[in-house]
Amino acid sequence: MKTKSLIITLVALIGLCSCGQSKEEKAQEMAANYLKGVLYHFDSYEPLQTKVDSSFVALSTDREAIELTLDMLKLFQSAQEYADKIESAESSMEIWSPSGYSSAYSKGEYRRAKEERDNNQRLLDKTKDRIQNQFSKIKSRQSYLEAEALLKIGDFNGWKVYHKFKSLNGAGTLDLFGEYVFFCDEDFNEKSAYPKEDYEAISKVMIAISSSNDISDMIEKVQEEIY
Repeated sequence: MKTKSLIITLVALIGLCSCGQSKEEKAQEMAANYLKGVLYHFDSYEPLQTKVDSSFVALSTDREAIELTLDMLKLFQSAQEYADKIESAESSMEIWSPSGYSSAYSKGEYRRAKEERDNNQRLLDKTKDRIQNQFSKIKSRQSYLEAEALLKIGDFNGWKVYHKFKSLNGAGTLDLFGEYVFFCDEDFNEKSAYPKEDYEAISKVMIAISSSNDISDMIEKVQEEIY
């Protein structure tokens, strides 16, 4: 009789366990909770696909490293803007280059163009220093993560979730499709989230960073990856 009762209890427990949420269901719930604060019309949100993969200690899955890389990409964008302004100012300097027949107006235009060039050159130099500093921080983070992975029995650190969905646009007139990449802890608590396209671009840069010793080497590898 006791054996029969034990079997019934075990069957009941197995039944209860089988009713728990799957990994995909937990991931979808996590994604929905995050997207509540992102979408224009969350009431129109419709999940389409959710994939869950194990996430491991690595540069491309580490939130701090990803944020550092994002900041560095913004600095690169600023550097390009300064470089473009320098080029434009130097073109103006050529046009208004002083000569024995220069008017007061042309001299003033030349002076303004030169000031524009010099100012943007200073900004560009400072930005280059900040990029170098950011690169060093990312490399330091890489070294830390590699050491951390070696100290652990396993380097599993949670879940990587891909989530595709659709929802209405801001005007509420058109369905838009979205794709996000999430990183979660073992209990599917969201740690970081990125639009899929952004994350893929970041990953390419981080792959280049991880195998580069300096900025010029990294830029060359990124260009090879993109083109």
